[in-house]
Amino acid sequence: MTDRDPLINRTNPVSEGGFFDGLLRPCLAELVGVTLFVFIGTMSVNGNDTLGIALAHGLAIALLVMSTASISGGHLNPAVTLGVFLSGSIAPLTALLYFISQLLGGILGSALTRGVLSQHTFTNISGGATTLGPTTSAAQGLLCEVVLTSVLVSVVLLAAVDEDTKNLLGPLGIGFAVVVDILAGASVSGASMNPARSFGPAVVVSVYDSDVWSYHYIYWVGPALGSLLAVIWYRLFLAGPHKRLIAVD
Repeated sequence: MTDRDPLINRTNPVSEGGFFDGLLRPCLAELVGVTLFVFIGTMSVNGNDTLGIALAHGLAIALLVMSTASISGGHLNPAVTLGVFLSGSIAPLTALLYFISQLLGGILGSALTRGVLSQHTFTNISGGATTLGPTTSAAQGLLCEVVLTSVLVSVVLLAAVDEDTKNLLGPLGIGFAVVVDILAGASVSGASMNPARSFGPAVVVSVYDSDVWSYHYIYWVGPALGSLLAVIWYRLFLAGPHKRLIAVD
């Protein structure tokens, strides 16, 4: 991340960078970034290999964060935007517009996957949508998403946002977090950690299978709670002195 990153200490991006560079361009970066991420992620599900799926998601997010960090901050995930907002590092209007851009990107990315794959293949993999494992209860899936997302958002806040702890390897750390989260939780909850990654495929595949919405709330509530949890321990204990709520002499 660079000092031009609009998510760091920029509470009024329009006044600082003008409408295009301060708001529209970052939103377009989030839209394009999530579109590409969801396309790569859903396409990787066709391989039916957990390691391949994990690497596709992790490498894609690392590359896309590197590419968009100086434009939008490289959130590419509503749960990340929520965490950055709750940590006090992004304006409310920007966060809202990021949410919208990310969700639209999720739909577009999944639509691209539908355009590339045959209907049979697309429906056979449920459009790459995130679903619970066959023996996973709703409570277990929810808890899994909470924990996995807390890992991801903690890495984002500490490696890419906090002025005292961020470093140039932040995007790689974020990518690795996605990889290990998927390896750990794919068989339980699908390891979404990203409402846009779940929402886009659900919208597109619901044309063929409406059951995809049965437990969809898990992929909103879980990441939101996980993001909140990460922000709590970040602000209380892990943040640098400028962000930490508990001051220690």
